Amino acid sequence: MLKRHLLTALVATAIAGPAAAATAFDPAAPCAQMLSPESGIPQVGIGFWAFGFIDGATAKPHQVTPDGLETMVGELRQRCAAAPEASLSDIAAEIGRSGGAGGNGGEPAVAEEGRALLQRFFDPAEDHGALTLSLKPSPEDVRAVYAEPLASALIDTYEGLFVPGAVIEPKPEHKQLLTTFTTTGRLKAGDPVLDEFPGGYKDVLPYIVTDVPIARFKFVEPGETLGLAFDGLIHVNDHWVFMPKPWRGLPDAQ
Repeated sequence: MLKRHLLTALVATAIAGPAAAATAFDPAAPCAQMLSPESGIPQVGIGFWAFGFIDGATAKPHQVTPDGLETMVGELRQRCAAAPEASLSDIAAEIGRSGGAGGNGGEPAVAEEGRALLQRFFDPAEDHGALTLSLKPSPEDVRAVYAEPLASALIDTYEGLFVPGAVIEPKPEHKQLLTTFTTTGRLKAGDPVLDEFPGGYKDVLPYIVTDVPIARFKFVEPGETLGLAFDGLIHVNDHWVFMPKPWRGLPDAQ
C-alpha cells in the first residue's frame, strides 16, 4: 500500500510539473503540442499516464520500470512524428492494440497473426522464396527499431541478405512450429524472456528505440525442441519483417 501511495504521489508530481509550467496536460490535444519541450510537462509523467491509459483499456496491468518508461516515451514520440495532429489518447490506444507497452506480461496482441504467417512456410504449395523476400525490412523499418550507428549497419546487412535465392523453408521432417513472442520493450527491460533469445540480443539492448512485437521461432520434428532456429521476426510499421541477428551489425562484430 505504501508503494502505491508513493507511486501515486510521483505520478501526480510528474504530471503537474513545475509551478511555472503554463500548459495543462490534455491527452486529447495534438501529441506534438503535449510532447513539445515548451509544454513544460515532464516526459516521465506522460509515460506514466500512457501506461495507465493502456492498462485501463486492456485490463492487463504493466510492471513499470525506468527502461519501460523511456521506451514508452520513445514509442509515443515516434508515432507522433508520423501523425503530429493525433492525440496522445489515440496513439496510446494504438500502442495497446499493437501489443507494445514497455513490459506487458503477456504476449503481444498480434502474436497469433505472426504464427499464422509462420505456418505458411509449412505449405508445400507456398512460394517460399517470395514469402521470404516479402519479410525484407525497409530502411525505415530498421530505423524504427534500432538507433544509429547500428541501424545503418543492419540496413546494409539485410540488403545483402534478402536476395533472389534466399529462402526460409522447413526441412521435410519438420512438421511443428515453436515460437516465443514478446516485445522489444520487455527485452530492453531485462525481462526473463530475454534468456529465451540468442545471447547477442543483450549487446543490442541499448540501441532499441521502440517497443514492438518480436519473436524467435523454430521448425522442428514433432516432439523435438531442436531444429531450424530463427530470431528477429518483428511487427513494425503495421507489417511483419525479418531482422535476424542484429548484434552482427555492431562495430566489434565486424
